[in-house]
Amino acid sequence: MSGESTNGIRRSVVSYDKDLPEVPERAGQEHLPPEAHLRKQEGVEGGFEIAEGRRESKLLLVNKLRKAIAQWRDEGYPGTSSVTRRLLGYWFEEDHDRGGTPFRYYFGQREALETMAYLTEVERIRDAKALVEAFGEIFYPESVERQLGTDTIEHETAVGGRRRIRRFVPELGSQINQDLPEEGLARYAFKMATGSGKTVVMALAVVYCFFHRRWVEDSPLSDNFLVVAPNVIVYQRLQRDFASGRIFEELPMVPPEWRGAWDLSVILRGEGTEPAASGNLFLTNIQQLYEREDDGMTPANAIEALLGPKPVADLSSGGRMMLERIQGLSGLVVMNDEAHHVHDEDLKWHQTLTGLHEALPAGLSLWLDFSATPKDQNGTYFPWIIMDYPLAQAVEDRIVKAPLIVHRVEKESPRQVTGNNAVEVYGDWLLAALSRFRVHEETYRTFELKPVLFIMAENSAQADAIGKWLVEEDSCGLTEEEVLIIHTKATGEIREGDLVKAREAVNTIDDPSNRVKVVVSVLMLREGWDVRNVTVVLGLRPFTAKADILPEQAVGRGLRLMTGVGPDRTQSLEVIGTPHFEDVVRELEKEGLGVKTVSDAPDPPVKIEPVANKLDKDIWIPCTSPTYRRNYTRLSEVDPVNLEQLYNREELGSRSRIRLRMQFAPTETEVHETELDRRVAEHPQEPLGRITRKVERAAGLGGRFAELYPLVRGYCRDKAFGTRVELDDPAILGHLSAVEVQEQLTGYLADAVGRASAEELPLRLEHRVLKLSETPEFTWRRNLPALSSDKTIFNLVATYND
Repeated sequence: MSGESTNGIRRSVVSYDKDLPEVPERAGQEHLPPEAHLRKQEGVEGGFEIAEGRRESKLLLVNKLRKAIAQWRDEGYPGTSSVTRRLLGYWFEEDHDRGGTPFRYYFGQREALETMAYLTEVERIRDAKALVEAFGEIFYPESVERQLGTDTIEHETAVGGRRRIRRFVPELGSQINQDLPEEGLARYAFKMATGSGKTVVMALAVVYCFFHRRWVEDSPLSDNFLVVAPNVIVYQRLQRDFASGRIFEELPMVPPEWRGAWDLSVILRGEGTEPAASGNLFLTNIQQLYEREDDGMTPANAIEALLGPKPVADLSSGGRMMLERIQGLSGLVVMNDEAHHVHDEDLKWHQTLTGLHEALPAGLSLWLDFSATPKDQNGTYFPWIIMDYPLAQAVEDRIVKAPLIVHRVEKESPRQVTGNNAVEVYGDWLLAALSRFRVHEETYRTFELKPVLFIMAENSAQADAIGKWLVEEDSCGLTEEEVLIIHTKATGEIREGDLVKAREAVNTIDDPSNRVKVVVSVLMLREGWDVRNVTVVLGLRPFTAKADILPEQAVGRGLRLMTGVGPDRTQSLEVIGTPHFEDVVRELEKEGLGVKTVSDAPDPPVKIEPVANKLDKDIWIPCTSPTYRRNYTRLSEVDPVNLEQLYNREELGSRSRIRLRMQFAPTETEVHETELDRRVAEHPQEPLGRITRKVERAAGLGGRFAELYPLVRGYCRDKAFGTRVELDDPAILGHLSAVEVQEQLTGYLADAVGRASAEELPLRLEHRVLKLSETPEFTWRRNLPALSSDKTIFNLVATYND
């Protein structure tokens, strides 16, 4: 089957040459089990096909559990209580209305609750070892040769009592040991793609446990809950849903006839409310549960600035910290959001929660982990994952944006990148990302929505350099208000100095009134930044970069669907980056993710020049000598021929286009190929003028454009390329228009003229004037139109903003 349009395929919001691959007739059926999936077509290069049945999971427990749950569902949930049957029936079988629109939970959300209920009531398994013995099944890729013993799962117990399993792990392609939770601790993990509704599943689990504990005899669950977030940004996202029980009111969660019995109290971090005997939900950051020795009044370090101050005893609660209040409960269900933070048993997070399990009389009633990437420190998935809703399925269900890889043809990853040369080496990728962003900006304007470009640099120094260039480079058309730079530390946490603006941006950046169009940060910036309006992600990663991010974290910044676009349209997330960054994203192919690519040339520029019939509007501007501590007279002594050349004769091929190839990654199907306009100037004055202005700024030679321009022009013409060239030659114009070439020329010439100038000259009028009528024509490429005016000698007036 090809990628041609067929019935049941939704149109993309942003236009591409071909429809994005999709399972036909899946549109509007996201609440039903998937009956087919996309996969590569064997023996056909770049071909793909619609495969019958559901995509198989590679996780240890999931495939057997799926089969058991499907049969249990078809039979009407036998062996369960009336509470479970009523809740599952109300949530997933009845029709619901939300604000006048039909509402259904996603199938992935349904399967998560069904699996938890099945293990609780039917199998009654509350130990990880028993769970593995009942449902463990090794997924063995066909591409890996089977070895003796790799189909088995071996259990062992260390001398200290720690339990382990030894098994073949498909994501590593080898056998390893993995720790299991301690005996008797019911711990389940849910692997759910970013944007697929983890918070909704958490809320449904709260309702299920609440009524199960209240009305099911000998229930092992609890109606007390602790919801834990890794940082303030994630906490605030959860707070919006859980504070005052908002999510339970806005979604059909509590059956109408049970609402009188629903009496859950929500206690937020920092609140001193004493819990009731039952029916409590504590929402906090994990650090709020740590023991403290100071007064907690001011942040002691960056971690406290990010996670919030350590707990303070509140007089209204009798001086009891949140941890003390929780330890006094009769039972507790713990829910970890972004649970990959808790994988290491040496972490304070893990120690605190296991300490709670030991402190409570009957231990934790249930420990639930939620994450798109629930992996341990070795990069392997938790062996207690009971439900897998991968990104590939979320994309096929169109409940998240469809990721596309925009591949830069014939451009290798750079090897050496610093804050000083980041723009130079990443110039092509920056231009491609800006061009694609402008396409999205124009497209979403019809929906009255504001898309956002997210640029992921390798470190904060590079982020600073790129952010500065975006604002100062005229051709980018961005102001300081429209570019937000967020600094992080090496571990990925936001620096305390940037925390306030980071929180504000997360909360408001999707609002059309927010001016921010581009966010620049580092590759390590992770959870909490999944804002809805990111539609283009640029990942800048040198050849030598280490694998310090996970593939889904690389695209997770923009997966959530924008509001205000109908379900009949497919939203896309364009992921642009170096080949090394693409390698990270393409790791998602291991989960069957569908990815593709795209680009269009920007609008042609307009020419701005003096016109003869408006000579009466000419202005003569007297020229003055400088007053800086530079000997500017020495600039004329700088002979361009005596400077070093930067380029070889072999490099004089055309640089006028950036070629982009669009490929649907899982099937390697080429769906589009185009050439992006590199914004080549029509006349050499434009790039030479831009280089001159950059040299002027870099060398601190304010007001010396007139002196510097001949030097820049002479150097580019006579020496830079190792031979005299014609500056209006298309190939040379292509070179001079390239961002990286301009940055290289700027750096070298700024150093040369800086060394050639010194001293301070007295201010005086020179025996010459600058006439506007002698201004050479130039091109204007900003999206804002150039305006006409009767009171200027120019044909048009260049505009920078509204």
